[in-house]
Amino acid sequence: MLDPILIDTATFTHEQQQRCGQLQLQALDRRVWSHELLAQRDGNIQYKISGGIDRWQCPFIDISIEGELQLVCQRCLQAVSWALNDQSHIVLFASEQLLDEAMAADGSLEGAVWSAEYDLAALVEDQILMAIPVAPRHEDCDHTLAIQTNQDSGNPFARLAGLKSGH
Repeated sequence: MLDPILIDTATFTHEQQQRCGQLQLQALDRRVWSHELLAQRDGNIQYKISGGIDRWQCPFIDISIEGELQLVCQRCLQAVSWALNDQSHIVLFASEQLLDEAMAADGSLEGAVWSAEYDLAALVEDQILMAIPVAPRHEDCDHTLAIQTNQDSGNPFARLAGLKSGH
């Protein structure tokens, strides 16, 4: 597991600081590299994290991640290369109540409750998990494996019909 990359939130946002880097997928938290849709653990994730204050004087953190992941195709169950390219703008609120009110007013808002420090590696891990598609698949998936599997097992409804007609 990766050591935390901690930032002082007040300094990071008020001074509009940036952090860029690269993280190895296998060095991230287990919840990332053991994800059921991940076909391979190797690979690198590039990140850029910026802080700032918006026009409403709310602090925010922008997160941009890029990389190439090998996911399990949900049609053929083989590895499919997937380009990870995700950006998030997270507005920080002083309390859970203020966050809830803001999110009720703007359904597209991404927000979090203010914390004195954040672990940048944990933010990157969260973004990866949210970005992974629910059902990755090849654009032109070869269904031969799925067809072969279905043919080998036979149609269960045909087998049921055969049982019914045998009585």
